[in-house]
Amino acid sequence: MLEGKVILIVGGASGIGRATAELCVRRGARVIVADYNATAGAAAAAACGAEFVQVNVADENSVQQMAAQVDAKFGRLDGLVQTAGVLKGPFIDIEKFELDMFREVLEINLVGSFLCAKHSAPLMRRAGGGVIVLISSAAAYAGSSSYAYGSSKGGVSGLGITLANKLAPENIRVNVVAPGNIETPMKRSVIDADVALNGPQAGQAQLSLGTPEGVARILAWLVSDDADYVRGLITTR
Repeated sequence: MLEGKVILIVGGASGIGRATAELCVRRGARVIVADYNATAGAAAAAACGAEFVQVNVADENSVQQMAAQVDAKFGRLDGLVQTAGVLKGPFIDIEKFELDMFREVLEINLVGSFLCAKHSAPLMRRAGGGVIVLISSAAAYAGSSSYAYGSSKGGVSGLGITLANKLAPENIRVNVVAPGNIETPMKRSVIDADVALNGPQAGQAQLSLGTPEGVARILAWLVSDDADYVRGLITTR
């Protein structure tokens, strides 16, 4: 299904990204795990038989170097899955939400997605086509989470739709996946903070959490040829 394809998983050190990297390797892809956390990223890559590249998605030079390393190692790129993101300030009121925090989240989640797509698309174009998958969130349309996170993920959805339209003539397919409540380190930290702030009853949200592996099955399918007819936004639990 993915035999021989070169797939770049950004944010692959943990959570949905790591589960996707592991599954893509099992399905025959040559996988590059990219992450800001060099220790966790290298360990994740080694554990599943992937390559590792360190990247800061909010820094264009770093993203450009990541793409150059992929090009030097494989000479092509067939799929990008951009899962890197942060969530800050879920319980901060609007009047107390610092502008610097808002900008930081947008820089990583939205600008980072833009930069990863910007520097991956030329490699795909040269290979005759490819697939870009960006990760939005249920927070983008449910109004949950923090002001910054919800705004950034709404922007990712808009970015993905625009990319899909602009890149379609070049045989580059783009999808945006918006997961709901998934058992990831980021989600767990929010639940723990909610419990500390509001008591044990706030932890009920964890009872409905989905698994990273469930989302990974969708992402691995989207970067395969079997999903050739799929475009646009996909929501999951």
